[in-house]
Amino acid sequence: MRRAVLALLVLAAAAAAPAAVAQVPPPDLPASEPVVQPPAAVPSRAVGLPWRGRLVGGVLLPPYGVGYLSWDPIRKQIPNRPWRRWGTDRLVALLQWVAAEFEAAHPFHPVVLIGDLSRPRGGVFDERFGGLGHASHQNGLDADVFYPRTDGRPRSAWRPGQVDRALAQDLVDRFVAAGAEKVFVGPRLGLRGPRRVVQPLVHHNDHLHVRIPKRPVPGGA
Repeated sequence: MRRAVLALLVLAAAAAAPAAVAQVPPPDLPASEPVVQPPAAVPSRAVGLPWRGRLVGGVLLPPYGVGYLSWDPIRKQIPNRPWRRWGTDRLVALLQWVAAEFEAAHPFHPVVLIGDLSRPRGGVFDERFGGLGHASHQNGLDADVFYPRTDGRPRSAWRPGQVDRALAQDLVDRFVAAGAEKVFVGPRLGLRGPRRVVQPLVHHNDHLHVRIPKRPVPGGA
């Protein structure tokens, strides 16, 4: 039953996804915003800092894949808009790897919902782009991943009691093992990890925020 529901969601996501090359930006996107840009032939570069930087040669996270669907945190729907899901090649690969491993470990539990990464060329991603905006997410090293819900619905939780904390902790552990530099979690969820990596942060009771280092960590994904 779950597989049938997911198949329908994937088909709906594909039907709803914007064309690969958009001629005009969506209404809530500044006219100067590039909706898509082809990946560079060289590895991605995260320039500057996560809260003051830009993205060069970014990679677009597909709207869905093994173990995950993309989630638009502003419109509360699947999939997320393309211009909100660009990252470095390493970030996109890590997200796909963790989602696939999570799916293999929990085949009868909900798929992972992946929210915002960065804009196509990075830069400011504040409240002008919807909701509370992001103080960071500027150079392709950050991504939001929504916690699995206790009811299994492929939607973000709107209160801590809806979060499956055991599965959420498993996600945190997997990102830590994959070499995350920071994993910000909701202060009301009791999620744990290495103190210098896993840290509570307000406005993160429905999702974790993973940040990878600029350079690969030995032993990480």
